[in-house]
Amino acid sequence: MSSELGVAASLIAAAGNGVFDTVKNELDKGVDINVVDAQGLTPLLSAARHGHLEIATFLLERGADIVMTDHEGDTPLIAAATEGHVEIVRLLSKTGGGVENSSQDGNTPLIRAAKNGHLEVVQLLLEYGADINRTNQFGSTALLWAADCGHIEVVKYLLEKDAAVDLATNDGFTPFLYAASCGHVDVMDILLRNGAVVENTTEDGSTALLLAAEHGHVDAVKFMVEKGVSIEAATNDGLTPLSCAALNGHIGAVQYLLEQGADINAVTLTGGTALNWAAGFEHVDVVRVLLENGATVDVATQAGVTPLLFAASNNHVDVMLLLLENGAAIDGTNAKGSTALNCAAEYGHVNVVQHLLKRGAAIDLPDAKGSTPLICAASFDHLETVRLLLENGADIRKFDKDGYTALNCAARNGHANIVQILLENGADINHASSDGFTPLASSVSQDHIDVIRLLLEHEAAIDAASKEIMSPLISAACKGHLELVRLLLEKGADTESKYESGYTALSYAAQNGYTEIAQALLKSGAAIDATSDDGSTPLLMTALFGQLSAVRALLDHGASVNLPDSYGYTPLMVAASKNHVEVVELLLKAGATVDTKSQSGDTALRFAAHEGNAECIRLLLEYGAGVNVAGSNNCSALQGAIYSGHVKVAKLLLSRGADSNTLDDDGDTLLHEAVLRGQLEIARLLFEREADPNVSNEVGWTPLMLASQRGHTKIATLLVEKGAAVNSRISDGRTALFLAAEGGYLEIVRLLLDNNAAVNVVDDDNQTPLMKAAYGGHDETVRLLLDNNADVGVANSSGFTAIDIAQRNCRYDVWVTLQEHETTQASSATTTLKAAPDQHSKPDWFIPSREVRKDQEPFTAGSFGKVYKGWWLSTRVVVKTVTVANEKENRTFHREARIWQKARHPNIVPFFGACDEGSTYFFVCEEAKNGKLLDYLYHAREEGRSLVWRKLLDAALGLHFLHERHIVHSDLKCNQILVSKDGVAMLTDFGLSFLTTEQSGDEETVGAIRWKAPEVIRKDKPVTPNAQSDVYSFGMCVVEAVTCDVPWGQRVPDPVVKFHVTRQKFMPRPKAFESDAQWELVLGLCAFDPSERMKLSNAIDLIRDFAEEERFQEKLQMMRDEDDDMSEVEFGLKETPTLKKPTMGSMRALTKMKSLGRSIRARREVESWATAA
Repeated sequence: MSSELGVAASLIAAAGNGVFDTVKNELDKGVDINVVDAQGLTPLLSAARHGHLEIATFLLERGADIVMTDHEGDTPLIAAATEGHVEIVRLLSKTGGGVENSSQDGNTPLIRAAKNGHLEVVQLLLEYGADINRTNQFGSTALLWAADCGHIEVVKYLLEKDAAVDLATNDGFTPFLYAASCGHVDVMDILLRNGAVVENTTEDGSTALLLAAEHGHVDAVKFMVEKGVSIEAATNDGLTPLSCAALNGHIGAVQYLLEQGADINAVTLTGGTALNWAAGFEHVDVVRVLLENGATVDVATQAGVTPLLFAASNNHVDVMLLLLENGAAIDGTNAKGSTALNCAAEYGHVNVVQHLLKRGAAIDLPDAKGSTPLICAASFDHLETVRLLLENGADIRKFDKDGYTALNCAARNGHANIVQILLENGADINHASSDGFTPLASSVSQDHIDVIRLLLEHEAAIDAASKEIMSPLISAACKGHLELVRLLLEKGADTESKYESGYTALSYAAQNGYTEIAQALLKSGAAIDATSDDGSTPLLMTALFGQLSAVRALLDHGASVNLPDSYGYTPLMVAASKNHVEVVELLLKAGATVDTKSQSGDTALRFAAHEGNAECIRLLLEYGAGVNVAGSNNCSALQGAIYSGHVKVAKLLLSRGADSNTLDDDGDTLLHEAVLRGQLEIARLLFEREADPNVSNEVGWTPLMLASQRGHTKIATLLVEKGAAVNSRISDGRTALFLAAEGGYLEIVRLLLDNNAAVNVVDDDNQTPLMKAAYGGHDETVRLLLDNNADVGVANSSGFTAIDIAQRNCRYDVWVTLQEHETTQASSATTTLKAAPDQHSKPDWFIPSREVRKDQEPFTAGSFGKVYKGWWLSTRVVVKTVTVANEKENRTFHREARIWQKARHPNIVPFFGACDEGSTYFFVCEEAKNGKLLDYLYHAREEGRSLVWRKLLDAALGLHFLHERHIVHSDLKCNQILVSKDGVAMLTDFGLSFLTTEQSGDEETVGAIRWKAPEVIRKDKPVTPNAQSDVYSFGMCVVEAVTCDVPWGQRVPDPVVKFHVTRQKFMPRPKAFESDAQWELVLGLCAFDPSERMKLSNAIDLIRDFAEEERFQEKLQMMRDEDDDMSEVEFGLKETPTLKKPTMGSMRALTKMKSLGRSIRARREVESWATAA
């Protein structure tokens, strides 16, 4: 490879250097004529670039590729045109060199020649047909480049050949504007004489006069003023030619413009004047001229920044002195209340501070946050500035609005030298801020050891000034600073002081495993059994976190091994729960009582079994733990293991004598628990111990019923094999077959029927297994029941048969199956649906009012009525009362009840029933405990989670279900999407919904305009809401969920939204849509033409992808978080670790500790000249 590159380099170098014989010899040897080097040069390119006509001619005769390019995209013709090699350009042009070919940046041979002023090449290329107005990728033409570079002859020629005189670049620059920017007056003149428009501006509004002034081209400025151009024409931001000249320090242009009457105090959009700009950039001579010509000396920007403040902030001493000599207000403030002295002190500009003080600046004037110049200087470690301020009498006692003095700020930020000088000048060493931090407490919270030593040497109070903050000793102990702890103890720090939840320094040190610190604290007399607010001792907390050496140290010093907290949890319990095996063993050896019970009645063994901690269980049993000791709800350790699915632990406990037939307080056996959790292996294990399969719990459920209801086919088979009674009944009359049929568990239904389950058994409501299967839409189960002689003609207590139930719940496949069966069984039966029950009978959704109790006050209300929380018998529900004053409202109520009853789906709020008697009608539904979707998403964001697309997927699935059953929602918005206690999004509110199969044509178009499809709300021939208009509304819900704002935003009123939508103008893309694909989804859902709208099923596929990506990103973040030993706060400081106890049953998490003090006070934002002007 290297030899090939050497040959290439040799040939290309020879071509570039004009060594003809070498070129010929290399080619005669067979070297590729189009060989390229590392830069992409070919021999022809090299010869063309360096002007070697003979070699170029020879190479072309030998077949060189005339349009091969280098890495920049230059062809031989572009290279020759760039360098002005006329004859080579002629040669290449006439032999097909590609006169219109362009480089990677879009420059053609003509543009390159014009840019470099090669007139003959320009003439030649035009003769060969070059496009005179061709642009590069930035929109620049040959004329523009010639004008920019001042090539007057090229400009003249191009204009003679009809080049477009005002063709602008992508950012609005014309040839005239470029010529003005570069000061080419002769070019400007010729362009104007050829029709250039002098008033043209760039994209940002810059005129030719402004560009000339900006670059200090006085002749060009004069030329345009003489042509009558307005000297006040400003950019989009309000910059005038005078401001631009002042900004760049062009005094000649400034003087000329002032002579011509330019407004000296013209302001930009942010309030800056020419004087502000000149002062900000330290153009002293320009400042002087402006002041001599009457510029307002104290003019302020919108941020309140005056020229003096600009100068002081940027250490422009000469400008500042000049301004002061001209009457600038020395104590003027900006919008944040900062004076020139404040700004200079904060940036440590000593010379500025010195001059300001000599001229009488107020030394203690605070800014809006209460910070004086001394506080500012101390906060940012400007020692000389602090010294100067103190020498001039700055009040060292002043504090800001947070109660921080200069010493507090210096200590918090670790500025030891500042602390030293402040202490030498009498600063209050123990002054506490508003949040209780003394200088010592602040420095300890931020780990500033040098400052801590200094403060202690000066006898700073070593205990916290407030119980609301950590004492220095606790903070040091918590962070593991042994040396600092010893230092504080030597100074007499109180070892018994507590923080927030009542934890002492010993507790913090021990639970974090800082054994040496714990020993130092104990040696200094720390109470070894001091309790927190919830009764936790240092030993308990240390055992909780598994700190073995610290546990040993505490025990060696006499810690009470069995002392429980206020919930009755002992160190042994929490260690066993967390599987800290070595700690458990150490505690047992130290005499921990093995069968002590917590207040809930649980032992260490039960906690260990629930968590599946087999090694801890072995230890506990070896030390005599009672294997059958019952805990809360009379549950044994074995029941806890089974409940959590720990098979190995269950085997271990059984092998150690655990009772396999024990009952808890609900009457559940171990077999109940195993079946409930789907634990087949454990069920087999229990049968080996002669478990009884027919024991019923207190509500009459047998293990077989549980298996049937949960769909555990293998367990159900095992139970039947072991003699489980298939026809046992629950208190309401249901059997296992009912439960299996209701869930559609076909194989279990088959199993039960094969084992003589009664197929036509009825429950207390006279319902049969066939009705349950029909209600659930389980067609195969229905067929199996019919094959086993299920009676189709049985009616429930409301008078409905299985066929009626299938029809009323839109289970069309099931309905057809039942109809076909009925036709086959009785030839006289009709093929139409059974007639509706007697009109005097109540619908099966009817709930008597006596069964429902509402809370006293509604939690929301509207024009429809009021919504309460309440009870339906013993179930917590939501009760929506409805005003029914006429027949139309009565029909609407019944329609909503009928539709809601049909809408049985995980993503539809469950409907329990309704009442249409008495003075107030009402609906009863499940309580969505997580409230409205937008509130749920907001709280998730507050916790750092994004759930938008996962919840939108839920809502989309619910809507798809409705459409599959011919139900139009008609009033979809995020307010109609609620979130269950399990975090599932569900559609609700079917007051405006209707069945398309029942559509009468008189459905009203009401509801919120912003979510309505244009064809529904238009004035001429509006259409009735339909599935397509629901899709549009769902698209608006996507916008609402992503932006957390109503579609079109709060500021756009409804009439304006309707005006735009009905004229097919869509909202601008909100910034919250960072992904193009997500916004394309919205556009697809909300297409103005309903026929072009995205199908909901296709939208669901896309949303599912977005939801998966959202879930992936969340998991990725969790993995990143888990990789961090401790969470970080501002400036790299670490929070105190969160303390948690095990959770099992009633076991609760301990109170979290707060962050160690305040974060470092961030440097305040100071207005720079750029943002202010």
